[in-house]
Amino acid sequence: MQLVYATGQRERDFQIAARREEVPTDARVYATCTQESTVEQIGEVTFQNMSDEEYYTLKAMVREARQRAMTERSAERETTGALRGLFGKLFNR
Repeated sequence: MQLVYATGQRERDFQIAARREEVPTDARVYATCTQESTVEQIGEVTFQNMSDEEYYTLKAMVREARQRAMTERSAERETTGALRGLFGKLFNR
């Protein structure tokens, strides 16, 4: 899972975190990306108060978070396959 969050009210600093524990307590989460889906949470008031630059930065961060989430999926598949092979060799003697 990847979380896109921002700190700051007027000038938002967008970041990506892999776990909820990595998100600062004063930050606001704008998107949650998993291997299966992406949920974006931008309120109407926040959207209207965002500059174009902030909006496009947020969208770029969401794209990057999606890619990271998909990379996690590939890594999990490779690890699972490697572990199955290892356990198969160990226990099928």
